[in-house]
Amino acid sequence: MERPHTVLQVSLHHPTKDPAIFATVPPQMQHDISPLLVGRGPEAHLQLQLPRLSRQHLSLEPYREMGSNVLAFSLKALSRRGCVWVNGLTLRFLEQVRLSPVNRVAFSGVQMVVHIEGGPSLEHFVCCFHVSPSPLIYRPQAEETDEWEDIPPGAACPGFRAAGSRSPGLSPWPFLDWGQPSPGGGTKI
Repeated sequence: MERPHTVLQVSLHHPTKDPAIFATVPPQMQHDISPLLVGRGPEAHLQLQLPRLSRQHLSLEPYREMGSNVLAFSLKALSRRGCVWVNGLTLRFLEQVRLSPVNRVAFSGVQMVVHIEGGPSLEHFVCCFHVSPSPLIYRPQAEETDEWEDIPPGAACPGFRAAGSRSPGLSPWPFLDWGQPSPGGGTKI
């Protein structure tokens, strides 16, 4: 009888859709409880063929939380040159974050979604890889608008004094005037 184990369902996408990038990615991999290395180097367990990727770019690190009988995971950034984006957080060299049951990860143009399905084996875990032709992560981009063109010339912005109405020695921006001496003496608070 096979022992149940933790399964990481990992979906991968790169916008170039070059099949060579994921050519060495197996459909499934069993791994012991050492960190699973992702990068372009020969020592990486998951090798991706991207020139901007470090030899060891990141690691998925299993651990056991106190009182738990299933593996938990953290992701650690190993690249000195690049960064890794995980669930809205930017990780730099040697920073790490605990992973939740569903995680969105981006690095060197690669989009990766990791679903963690817990199991009682503390000796190994299994990764199932899927290469997606479609983007996995949608981050809103800033849009250019012409809203400032609708503001009439000379209109004051709320919270700011008009350029000519400032007191001598005070900034035209009220938030910079805090703690400055007021013209009548004493400190203006």
